[in-house]
Amino acid sequence: MRGMPLLAVAVLLGACAQQSLPQPEVTMREPQGLIDVPVDDGGTRLVGPAGGAMLGMAIGTGGGTEWAVAAGVALGYAVGGSEGPQLTGMAAQARRDALARMMTVPLREQVTWFTSENQANGKITPVRDFTDERGRKCRDFVEWRTVRANNGHTSGTACL
Repeated sequence: MRGMPLLAVAVLLGACAQQSLPQPEVTMREPQGLIDVPVDDGGTRLVGPAGGAMLGMAIGTGGGTEWAVAAGVALGYAVGGSEGPQLTGMAAQARRDALARMMTVPLREQVTWFTSENQANGKITPVRDFTDERGRKCRDFVEWRTVRANNGHTSGTACL
């Protein structure tokens, strides 16, 4: 008789446990720069931002140097293409959960995620529904993410 209230609490807590959504298979698109950089950087995509920063340092003078470097880095990302900062740990898990939620919301409804670890956040927006050749429900999406004040934009396809 004493164990009955404890059993009831355990059953209620189990019923309230959040059900996890199925994780989609995600394919990211290769970021496209505005021009083709004729230097092989081994896939790091650092040539554009690094070149932009160096150009900003050369152009900027006095108190404007920081602004010139920041503008050079931004322009370098635009020219060289970048999917933004890489995610690990809790931030990567939060993004995976957001991708799973993205598969359930109406088109063009933003799904956001946030973690205090790495000061990371992002927005994922589904832009197109389709069925792939294997019969899976798929969605194209665009993504903006920020990790420690480093921004990135990319797109991809997720399928269940």
